[in-house]
Amino acid sequence: MHLRLQERTKEHVLTFWNKTKDKEIRGLFPFTVESLEKALILFEESMEADALSYGKVIYFEDKYIGDIWCYGIDESDEKMAMLSIVIFEKQFWGKGIGTEAVKIFITEMFRRFNIERIGAFTYRHNHGSIGMLNNAGFQKRDTFVEDEIESMYFEISYKNLL
Repeated sequence: MHLRLQERTKEHVLTFWNKTKDKEIRGLFPFTVESLEKALILFEESMEADALSYGKVIYFEDKYIGDIWCYGIDESDEKMAMLSIVIFEKQFWGKGIGTEAVKIFITEMFRRFNIERIGAFTYRHNHGSIGMLNNAGFQKRDTFVEDEIESMYFEISYKNLL
């Protein structure tokens, strides 16, 4: 599998913004940023030394196919972060690429930051995301309804990777 994670650039933010306008993708992931301007501001903030988010872009076979990032990074109290991943190139769904990207990325997160756990939310109807999280070693912790959508919370701890 020819997979690599790279640093994000403004060009990646622009591509991600355009690719994730797709209706099917919007139905599978909760997107909170509603303007390209805000997305670019958040990208700039993520480049600061004291940023609470950190991300990479996913390349497969030399093609940019998605983003993976952690947000809400808390190294002092909760010692955790929240994971998000979106593969916007649908022809790569269901091939295990997301699982491998998550495994690589969370290993980096645990090495780079003083955290003990990483959490992830997904919609209950997003079976691909649920399978990816399970295959990457995450455990389901909760099911809940938010904004009238049934969702699930998963978590992995540093101890589980040892």
